[in-house]
Amino acid sequence: MAVSQNGWKANDRSLIASYDIGGGKVAVRKGDVATVLVYVAKRFDSEVENLVWPGNWGYAERPIRGSRTTSNHASGTAIDLNAPRHPLGKQGTFSKSQVRKIKKILADCGGVVRWGGNYSGRKDEMHFEINAGSARVREVAKAIRAGKKPGPSGGATASPSGSGSSYGDANAKHDVGSRVMRKYTSGTDVRWLQKRLYKLGYDLEFDGDFGPKVESSVKAFQKKAGISVDGEVYTETIKALKAAKVVRDLPKSSTPKAPKFPLPAGHYFGPKTGPDSSVSGYYSHREHLRIWQKRMQKRGWTIKADGLWGPKTEKVAKQFQAEKGLDVDGLIGIDTWDAAWEEPVT
Repeated sequence: MAVSQNGWKANDRSLIASYDIGGGKVAVRKGDVATVLVYVAKRFDSEVENLVWPGNWGYAERPIRGSRTTSNHASGTAIDLNAPRHPLGKQGTFSKSQVRKIKKILADCGGVVRWGGNYSGRKDEMHFEINAGSARVREVAKAIRAGKKPGPSGGATASPSGSGSSYGDANAKHDVGSRVMRKYTSGTDVRWLQKRLYKLGYDLEFDGDFGPKVESSVKAFQKKAGISVDGEVYTETIKALKAAKVVRDLPKSSTPKAPKFPLPAGHYFGPKTGPDSSVSGYYSHREHLRIWQKRMQKRGWTIKADGLWGPKTEKVAKQFQAEKGLDVDGLIGIDTWDAAWEEPVT
């Protein structure tokens, strides 16, 4: 079964319908997802800026641009609003006031919707997507249909920090508010889960893939912890995992230490054409980019360790990000940097 990046079933047109939004129609997943995304779009239209047609998109059977990973558009769980005004990769297309309003809408959705403007790498300010499982989306949708504020004060549960934060484990430094962990998802967040469950006595590999064995371990833990047993990992289960007593340490060989990310917060290794937060190696930090390239060589990737950004480095970065379940933007930010040291290499 094909699933999108956020774990929802993809490429099934029977699950999709068109809905009226601000003078036009957009196709999204029926039911609770539609309730939430239409709510977001209508508030965007009334509070952020008027929707302009054409330029608002929903369901599309395709991968993430520049990746082999199936886009959340393919499951009907993502929408792009006023896309021509807010093109992929551009930052600062909204005013500070508009950004505050967008963040208010997200907060009122209890953390089940993620905005592409909050991506740690390549920005996508047109983009809004579901980043939670069916149970949490249902909770927010129920509040919306009842005419209530769907955020925490209206009965929905917020994400760990509203827009995403660290799990609080030394082995995870990535954005954890990005999505729910469930069967068939993968990435650095799943690897954190596997390591945490291992510490609690469950025998799992640290491959970053949420397979049947991970799901059964999660359910066993949820039952033991006295919380809802659904095999999905988000706020309630993460809190219980962090609170549970550790019974053993990780194998020493499983935790290689990544060098400190050498760039300031919000910066990344990328093309020399900019923006200002992009470091290409041509003018500075060449020796640091070479460290990442050498690490990728040791992991078996064909890449030249010259410390310079180029098409080959970008291609390897995108393939590596797709493999790890990261945002596929070809830019080496802190998540992509740290992921290169997640397993030992020979």
